[in-house]
This record gives sequence, structure tokens and C-alpha cells, in this order.
Amino acid sequence: MSNIEPAPAPATEPVSTYDSITQIAPKIERGELSPVELVEASLSRISQHDSGPHGLNAFLGVWSDQAIADARAAEKAISSGGYLGPLHGIPVGLKDLIDVAGRETTGGSKVLAGNIAKSDSRVAKKLRAAGAILIGKLNLVEFAIGTTGLNPTTGDVKNPWDRTHITAGSSSGSAAAVASGMIPAALGTDTGGSVRMPASLCGISGLKPTYGRVSRSGVLDLSWSMDHIGPMTRTTADCALMMNVLAGHDASDPASSHEPVPDFTSGLTEGLESLKIGVPTDYFFSDSVDSEVLALVRTAIDLMSRNGAEIVELPMPWAEKGRAINLGVIICEVVAVHEKIISEHADLYTPAVRSRIQSGFNVSAIDYIRAQRARQWFNHHMAESMHQVDVLITPTVPIQTPTIADCTPSPGNPGGGLELPLFTGVFDVTGQPSHSVPCGFSTGGMPIGMMITGHPFDEVTVLRVGSAYETLTDWHQRPPADIPDAT
Repeated sequence: MSNIEPAPAPATEPVSTYDSITQIAPKIERGELSPVELVEASLSRISQHDSGPHGLNAFLGVWSDQAIADARAAEKAISSGGYLGPLHGIPVGLKDLIDVAGRETTGGSKVLAGNIAKSDSRVAKKLRAAGAILIGKLNLVEFAIGTTGLNPTTGDVKNPWDRTHITAGSSSGSAAAVASGMIPAALGTDTGGSVRMPASLCGISGLKPTYGRVSRSGVLDLSWSMDHIGPMTRTTADCALMMNVLAGHDASDPASSHEPVPDFTSGLTEGLESLKIGVPTDYFFSDSVDSEVLALVRTAIDLMSRNGAEIVELPMPWAEKGRAINLGVIICEVVAVHEKIISEHADLYTPAVRSRIQSGFNVSAIDYIRAQRARQWFNHHMAESMHQVDVLITPTVPIQTPTIADCTPSPGNPGGGLELPLFTGVFDVTGQPSHSVPCGFSTGGMPIGMMITGHPFDEVTVLRVGSAYETLTDWHQRPPADIPDAT
């Protein structure tokens, strides 16, 4: 399903579609690169790689005319001395749970077809105020209820590294659009890993900030006590730049934090010296984890150890309960979100999503209370285990990237990929900041991610570790081989 306006002709000057925001922004500020050229290059690339039988299907709608108009306004403002900062003139895509005034928010479902937002979400307002160009809405799992990235209604998003493979989800379009060089940045949401899983499988950076750090006002709920909004970009530094715009208290979001907002870029160049990195001795590194994933993450840890980090082994056998707690809370909250509309329009949901939501009607109030009590117990253990370290390092997901065919349900087969959120969901329970960065490739050529998790509201240290690791490696600089750069 697509609603893409015709793209203009390609930019007359070549633009590297895999440049990061940190590379692009200084050129825009100095007048060496026009926001119009940049947006035109993005629109041309979307037109070339997103639609058709072999397209990635990352976008549900692209606002070509408005994006060009906004880029022209940005160019004029910048040339007149009105530069607003690193996001000024940068095209950004939004997962289609996030309201943009006058645009459709469908959640990737027939249920909300024709649902036009009356106002901008808080994050959209902040991006506009920073001069970002909102270029379109991105594909996702229906109502974000799922982890593989597949959606029978809007079509499956394909992985830019191999179109026969999934992107993971639910922020599937966000990851594919950034990884393929269509846009330098996107927003996703994360309730069980939906920013970090697709970031890992698509070879980009994805940050789940601390719960409450970024406002959810104007964003469709999945599970209100675990929903997070986070940036998905080419580099850790770009995530930091995005966070400088997105973070902050919002009175319209009851969960929004009053914690002071730091400069998220402040630790990016400090390296690994004096940092203590916790490495679990179980669960995240058990024999059930794919051997190539384990080898690459351990190699990354060794590299960080040789460059100043102190490695501290941590027994965390109780961590295996995290995903079950995550699911126990989500199923109760998602049925509360959808209770009225599914009773009236159950036929508009896809069968798998309808079944998952309706299963929540069989969960009792006491079960929800037990899940929340278990969550408190779990969070206490996590805080106790991490008190002696600055961050944890683990694999982002325990398996290699499955194929779309393997994950597509069929009669008697629920589909594969169920293991994807086993690690990421742990940190939606705790609400800690958690960040995925590329740490290598499988022998089959698919990206593998490493997860960096820190203390609540200490995104600065998490981003510091991610940036330090990227300085030591070049995994994040490698584009998909079958989707060449525009230059």
C-alpha cells in the first residue's frame, strides 16, 4: 500500500546518500550543500528504490511537494543567517504511529484508514522547530504489534542487504529507509525492541532513550508503560544530535520526565578510558545464542578492552525472565488501548494481530498486577547488578536475520523470528537507555548488532561508548552492496 507523490528530477549536483548528519550539516551551514539538493536526492532515491516489485517498501507516503517547499524555505533562512542547528534542512522520516498535522496516521492498519491528524505530535513539532524536513511516513508492523516487520496490509518491508530477508520490526520502514540511504534519519518506537532490532538487522544505529525522556504525545499507544520513541540514524553521533532536539519534558505526556536534559553529544569524543563495561556471564551469552553473533560481539568487547575499557563479568541468570514480563505487561495494555475499536471493527484487523489483541481479554486484572510486581522485582535486580559498571554490552538479538519466507505464517505454522526480542525486551521492562550499533557481518553478508545499555537517564555514556566503538571500526560506514550510492 503506497501513497507516494511523484518525485522531482534528481539533484543536479551529486549528493552522497550515505553521508551522516554530522557530515552533511556543516556543508549546509557553510552553504556548500543546498537543502533543496539534499531533499531532491532523497526523493529521487526513494522513487528509485522503494516502489515496484523489487522495491524496499519502506514508505507509506512521501510528501514531495511539501518537502521541496520546506527545503527552499530552509535554504533561504540559512543564506540569510538564520541557521537553526544540525538538523536544519535534513530530511527525516516518521514511523506511521506519529502524528503530523494534515497527514494520515494509520498505524499500518485498515482500521485507521483516512485518519487525518489534527495536530503535530510533540516530536514532529520539535523536529520542525529545529528546521528538519519531514519527508514522509514509514511502514511498520500493524499497530506495532509484532517483531518481524511483516505486514499483510501495507506489504512487507525488505532488508536493503538482501531483499529476501526481514528487517525486523516494528520500525521496519524506518530502518530500511536509513540503511538504504533514502534519508539520513528516522524516528521509530520501541516497546519490545522495535528500534534496536531493525537497527541491528539493517546495520544502522538505533537508540531507545530512557522511558519518559522523549514525549509520546501525539503517538499511537501500544503499551503506555513501556512505549519509547527513539532516533534511527547512520551513526551514534547522529542519534545524539537527534536527541538534542527530541528530549525534554512535555506536560501533555503524563510519563514525561522532569530530568534535566544534557547535551547528548558531550561525551562522544571521550573514548573508553576509565569506563567499566559489564558483560553478563549467562542468558545474553548462552549456548542458545547464534555462534556468529556471539563471536562478533565478543570480538567487539575485546577491542574495547584493548582501548581502555575495564571489563566486568556479571552473573545475571534472572535476566531470562525479562521478555516474559515484557509480554505480560504489553498484552494487558494493548487490549485496553484497542478494546473499543476492536469490538466495533474486528474484521478490519489482520487475523494475526486481531488474535493477539483478543487474547488479552482472557488475562485477568490479577495477572496484570503480578506482571507489574514482577517488573519491580526485575528492575531491582538490574539496578543491583549494574551498580558497579557504567554500561552493559550484549548482542542486540540472539539470532541471525531470518528470511521473509521463514517468518511468514502459514496454516499450522506461526512463522519464525520469535526469538528476536528476547534481549531487547529486557530493557523495555527496565526503561533504561539502550543502543544498537553494527559490530560486523555474518558469513552470509547480513549485519549483526551489539547492544549498549546504561543507567536511567545516562544516554550520554551509552552514546559515548557507541561513538568510541565506531571510531575503532568501520562497520557503520558500509552500505548495502546492491543499493549503490547516488554519487
